[in-house]
Amino acid sequence: MNSLFESLPYLTAYHPALLALALLCLAILIQAILNAPLGFASGEQEPGRPLKGSHEQLSFRVLRTYMNSVENYPAFIAAVLLAIIAGISPVWVNWLAGLHLAFRLAFWVVYYGGIGKVAGGPRTLAYVGGWLTNSILATMAVYTLLIS
Repeated sequence: MNSLFESLPYLTAYHPALLALALLCLAILIQAILNAPLGFASGEQEPGRPLKGSHEQLSFRVLRTYMNSVENYPAFIAAVLLAIIAGISPVWVNWLAGLHLAFRLAFWVVYYGGIGKVAGGPRTLAYVGGWLTNSILATMAVYTLLIS
């Protein structure tokens, strides 16, 4: 069986963006497994129940970070794949996907660490950076699909 790269050689130019998708998927899977020891071991949270507590508690931050990642990942997948399908320049797609990955990983580190203010601090900046890169990718794809 051939890989998609062999069947569709133009996809090779988008390899870094697809790698960013895979790495972010792996990060989310790591977050999922960390939920048990970091989110539930303290007894502050109960599986299957609404979150209790506040940003001051590690268990709260761990579970919220994971949920935020799960909520944002599908839009990133769609934006990257639609940008590739629309034929957006690989340079743009690769850079924006790489920046998105960096912002999301920074969000994870900042939120887990409880660094800065709850609103308007480094966590907000990391979130907005990821949102902005994803929004640019999606907008480029929509524009290209509309004019073609």
